[in-house]
Amino acid sequence: MVQALFPRSSGFGRREPREHVEMLARFRHNIASSTVMLKDLTRYGARIEGVGGLEADEAVSLALPGRRPALAFVAWANAHCAGLEFADPLDAYVYKELVTRYARPEEAP
Repeated sequence: MVQALFPRSSGFGRREPREHVEMLARFRHNIASSTVMLKDLTRYGARIEGVGGLEADEAVSLALPGRRPALAFVAWANAHCAGLEFADPLDAYVYKELVTRYARPEEAP
């Protein structure tokens, strides 16, 4: 598993290290809309759980708490989760606010 080989702080294969969070987000793919659990977050993307049947490079919409829906692309997917790349990176202030508010308690900044 890549995560086990490369600790969170290494940022291996990422533009910046991911932060482990737990937040509900609204997800839309084609005409289907659902609530997903967002588990990892960077300014450039996120890992979501609770969705399946996605293909790499598909366009989706993701609405983070307190934010309008934004375009993202599926970077990878399996039967129950997916990695998304945001079409536009999150604003640094918005990112910091989300991480501060939704960081997993054992990993809060």
